[in-house]
Parts: sequence; C-alpha cells; structure tokens
Amino acid sequence: MKTIATDDNNDLYIDDGGSIAIVSNIDALANISKNAVLTNKGELTYNVQFGIPYMETIFADVANTDIFQASIIQTLESLEGIERVSSYSFEINNGIYSYQVEETTEYGTVVLNG
Repeated sequence: MKTIATDDNNDLYIDDGGSIAIVSNIDALANISKNAVLTNKGELTYNVQFGIPYMETIFADVANTDIFQASIIQTLESLEGIERVSSYSFEINNGIYSYQVEETTEYGTVVLNG
C-alpha cells in the first residue's frame, strides 16, 4: 500500500529526490487513517455519505460523544488494511475534546491522536 505523504500540518511535501513524497505500508495506513477521520461528512463530492459528522455530533449544541466515537471507529474499520480499532479513549479538558485511537492493521499498530 502506498499514498502521498503529508507533514505535521497535513501538507504535501517534496522528498530529497525532488518528487512528491510517498509513504508505504504502515506509514501509508497511518496517513490514510488520519485523513479519513479529518474528512467531514458531506465533504466528498462523489461520496457525500463518507466522513465524520462533526457538526451533528461534537460541534452540536449538546455534544454527542457516543455517536462521534462510533463514527470514528466505523470509518476507520471500513478502510482497506485496517483489521480493527483495538482501543478508543477521549477526554474533555476546558471544553476541548481530544481522543486517541489505536488500530490494528495488516502491518502492525497505528495510534492516532485527534
């Protein structure tokens, strides 16, 4: 598995050879997973059902953390190469929701922080 690499700001970058950087295997799955959970539901023109319903869950007047968590897990487990989400934890600190997801992939374990 291969995909275009992104930096800490989620921007594409050029590798040492002057080409767009590419990652493979577990690094590719980590990158694909990160981008999948950053995709807002309805954002993709050709698949408006894909993505996380941020506005309806975590950014709603009353945050629905259960549906948000279920959406993250469902989205990740639907990706090719992801075997299962093995853990999900979150905390709300000063009104900021943060989470950590550990997923088991065909290449090993990937941890996402959001």
